[in-house]
Amino acid sequence: MKRRQLRLLLDAIIIGLAGAIVVRIFALMVDYSQAFFLGKLALYHPPGLPNEGGIPQEIVGPYGYTLIPLVTALGGFLAGLVVYLVAPEARGHGTEAAIQAFHFLEGHIRTRVPLVKMVASALTLGSGGSAGREGPASQIGAGLGSFYGRLTRRPPSERRLLLLMGMAGGLSAIFRSPMGTAFFAVEVLYSQIEFETQALIYCIFSAGAAYILSGFVVGWEPLFRVPEGLTVTSLEQYLGFLVLGVLAGVVGTLAPLVFHYTTETFDRLPFPLYLRSALGGLLVGLLGMALPEVLGIGYGWLQKAIDGDLPGNLMLVICLVKVLAFSITIGSGGSGGDFAPSLVVGGMLGGFVAHLFHQSPAPYVVIGMASVFGAAARAPMANIFIVLEITGAFSLMPAAALSVMTAYFIQITLSSPLPVKSLYHSQVPSRVHSPAHRGEFFADILADIKVKDIFRPEKIFAVVPEDMTLRQFVKLFGRTEQQYFPVVDSEGYLSGIFSINDVRPYLLNEDLWDVIILKDIARRDVITTHPGEDINTVLRKFTIRNIDQLPVVKTEDPRVFLGMISRREVINFYNQQLERLRRAESVPYVV
Repeated sequence: MKRRQLRLLLDAIIIGLAGAIVVRIFALMVDYSQAFFLGKLALYHPPGLPNEGGIPQEIVGPYGYTLIPLVTALGGFLAGLVVYLVAPEARGHGTEAAIQAFHFLEGHIRTRVPLVKMVASALTLGSGGSAGREGPASQIGAGLGSFYGRLTRRPPSERRLLLLMGMAGGLSAIFRSPMGTAFFAVEVLYSQIEFETQALIYCIFSAGAAYILSGFVVGWEPLFRVPEGLTVTSLEQYLGFLVLGVLAGVVGTLAPLVFHYTTETFDRLPFPLYLRSALGGLLVGLLGMALPEVLGIGYGWLQKAIDGDLPGNLMLVICLVKVLAFSITIGSGGSGGDFAPSLVVGGMLGGFVAHLFHQSPAPYVVIGMASVFGAAARAPMANIFIVLEITGAFSLMPAAALSVMTAYFIQITLSSPLPVKSLYHSQVPSRVHSPAHRGEFFADILADIKVKDIFRPEKIFAVVPEDMTLRQFVKLFGRTEQQYFPVVDSEGYLSGIFSINDVRPYLLNEDLWDVIILKDIARRDVITTHPGEDINTVLRKFTIRNIDQLPVVKTEDPRVFLGMISRREVINFYNQQLERLRRAESVPYVV
């Protein structure tokens, strides 16, 4: 076991370093794509982040915003064409595909997918599509981990771990958030607050390695710049964060619905994917003409919100329209992430709440970023860490916890009767529901069940004496539906057993019916069980001779026959226990 753990830790470091390199290449592709599409073609330079060397102010060319719809449509068309021709699973927001691969595909992602994802996402984001880099980074890293697992011929259980390591490393290289992204990789798999705990230590190593390598390349400063000495000290502020949590829960419920139905609408259009994505790009470009803040990744606008440079009412408009713009970009077939749009939506919502309470916007924007995505993605714990790491505002931890957890519980309450629970439809409620852990829970549950929990001693089974003739048995057989018949000696002790199949060869020769007694037919080496035996052992006994029933005997005296237990009874009881466990795991959703 120790050797395996050491090997996986080494794997984590290798995957984290490789993921950092590949994801930094992807980030450069996005930058060059944006410089070409938005900069050279549309003559529009959106504001960037100061800690990424971005342009601090929005710059618009002589044609205003009029060329933006053409550029976004062109980018959507090219991205959709690449996905359509090479790897259809590269469409969408990336993290969804990684979750699906973990639960349902044994950690398998096709080798070409990360490469296609890089190209398609760079085209979508560079041309102004309303999405983010983090979802693609998640899928790119996950694909890298999956490829590494196949290259080193790992079993599915380890390939899933390698996938999560790659996911954490890719996200960490983009976000500069090693702890938050490690937690995100193991939390986002489930719609309840549950973690893939066995993968956490390896994800931390992978994310840490990616963070260190990325830090030497792009620097160590957090993504966003916040005012120094940012603290929450008044009751009024905490009341504002509570209100923000409630509103974030509502938005976190509506955003997945808008995304889901927008995707369904585009999927019903009778056009190939690349034309649908071109149409989506055109619509987003038209929205961008009226509200350029919804174009692209949007982090520069978030920085403006933190700095207090955006009016309160404008931030509310950006919050609402960004949900629609993101849904159109990804739902139409574009390739990009949902993390950045959700952060923008949450940050703008937080800025609006600060405006309502006449408060400084910075802490509200930061906490709003964590609240909306933490609720919509059903990953509240990870998002608290991520947002505090990418802003460096660790003093906001208590207020962030209040707002994010309020948003999470509001979201699960409002979404419980709805057809769409979160941004990720491949999430399962808990480990009990994941095909990745089905065998583990099967063994665990069966080990806790004893024969006495299933066995019904009141059920009558016909036993036959050793000296009964075959003719007498044939008359008895016509009055019972039993398939197996225990045989007892003159003192009533179990001495053998036989099945209908054992009798069948003699039924065609009636001359033998008065000659053969059941002692001659019965097997002497009887496989039995007793009330204290666990069902896992009983199932193995069923498979020894491929039999469907076993005699149950007294624990103290195996000669005393008590009854029979069937394989069907065992499986039915297991299914009942598994369903009970699933219902217990789902209790938080019954609100």
